Amino acid sequence: MPPRKRGDRVEEIGTYGLSDESKPKRRYRAMPGVKASSERGPDEFDQPVLKRFLGQDPFPWALAICVLMWIALGLAASRVHPAFAGLLFLFGMAVMVLAQVWLYVSIFLDDLQEGILAFVFGMYRVMYLYTNIDLVVRPLILTVIGLLMIITSGAIMANHAINAE
Repeated sequence: MPPRKRGDRVEEIGTYGLSDESKPKRRYRAMPGVKASSERGPDEFDQPVLKRFLGQDPFPWALAICVLMWIALGLAASRVHPAFAGLLFLFGMAVMVLAQVWLYVSIFLDDLQEGILAFVFGMYRVMYLYTNIDLVVRPLILTVIGLLMIITSGAIMANHAINAE
C-alpha cells in the first residue's frame, strides 16, 4: 500500500454538512424603481449647460455665424475696401469677449457658488476650468476663431499698406 499523503483522509471522511441539499444560489434583484441603463433616457445633466438653459445648443449657430462673418468681412476687406478690415477686427474682438461671457455663464449655470468664486479669483477660475474641461472646449473654439479674425484683419491691413506705396 502506498504511503498516504496529507489530505487524503479528508476525501475519505468528506466535508461536514447539515444536509445533502445543494447550497442556495444568489440571484441579482434590482431595487424597486430601477431601470436598466438601456431602458432609461439620457440624463438631463449629460447635455451642455447652455443647451439645458436655452433648450437648444447655441454652439453650432455661433460657430457658423462666426465663420461666415470671418469669410465675408475678409473677402470684403481684400476686394472691396480696406475699412472692412477694421470691422473684421472689431467683430473678432466681440467674438472673443462673448466667448468669455459664454464661459462665465456656463460656470454660473453649472454652480452659482463656483461661478462667484471663479469671477472673483482668476486662479480659482483656471483650476475650475481645468477640472471641468467640457465647459471650456466650445468657448475656446470661438475664442480661437476670434483671434484668427484679428490676425486676418491685421494681415489685410498690412497688405494694403504695403501695396499702397
